[in-house]
Amino acid sequence: MHDSRIQRAIDQPGDSARHLRHLKECRHRYQSFRHLTAIGTFTGSSGANSVSLPRVYTATGADTEVLGNFEYRIPLIGRAVSAALFVDVGSAFNLRSKGQQTYSSEFLADQPFLSTIGFITCPRLPSGFASVSLTTLAACKNFSNLALSPAGGLVARDNRLITRAEFDEALRLGPVDPLTLLPFGLQQVFLRGDAQTNTVVRLNQSLFAKFTNIRSSMGGELRLQIPVLNVPFRLIYAYNPNARRDQTINGFPFFFNEKKTVFRFSVGRTF
Repeated sequence: MHDSRIQRAIDQPGDSARHLRHLKECRHRYQSFRHLTAIGTFTGSSGANSVSLPRVYTATGADTEVLGNFEYRIPLIGRAVSAALFVDVGSAFNLRSKGQQTYSSEFLADQPFLSTIGFITCPRLPSGFASVSLTTLAACKNFSNLALSPAGGLVARDNRLITRAEFDEALRLGPVDPLTLLPFGLQQVFLRGDAQTNTVVRLNQSLFAKFTNIRSSMGGELRLQIPVLNVPFRLIYAYNPNARRDQTINGFPFFFNEKKTVFRFSVGRTF
């Protein structure tokens, strides 16, 4: 009995040491897991880990329109031939809808869903762009200090993600695994999960959406009444004083297809 107690007393320090090492390993893995989860969990359009995709401009319409049509008709030869001067002026703008509107997609598997979005800017890559994935969203945006492998994955060692400086040092020391193109002892980590897009329509930042954004057209027409058919043949000249040219705003091209002067002809009562 006495010998048994001594044996247990001798075994307990070793058991405690192993148990302590096991607890430390579990704690280290748990902290690594929490860190990885924090990196790969994005917080929508707001929050601590929000990621913005490239801004896209789209036509949203307006909630208010002011329009005026003015015409002065001049008979030349009875009802057969006449001329007209016209001015059309109007503006479409947001009078009540000036805030932000948000809508979200359904949660889908990140691949192939995110790959359909296209590319994001990634200054750390030679091309300056990267295809959209959970991994590149983290490495190219909020966590650009983390190492990125040639295959587009994060890089881990000893159950933790390493920085770009650590990765460069490991490459310098070598050797490199020919299969992964990573130094031995390093592993690739790809973030996977469900994803959704949160779209914020910022009506308060709309372009060409003020009352002062007036569009107008003025000109004249010569109208000849066609016998038998009793429909007018119209020769029309229009001048657009504030026609817009195609332009690029914040890297996004705008095509207006507005001409300064226009000659048209029409058979019928509508233009």
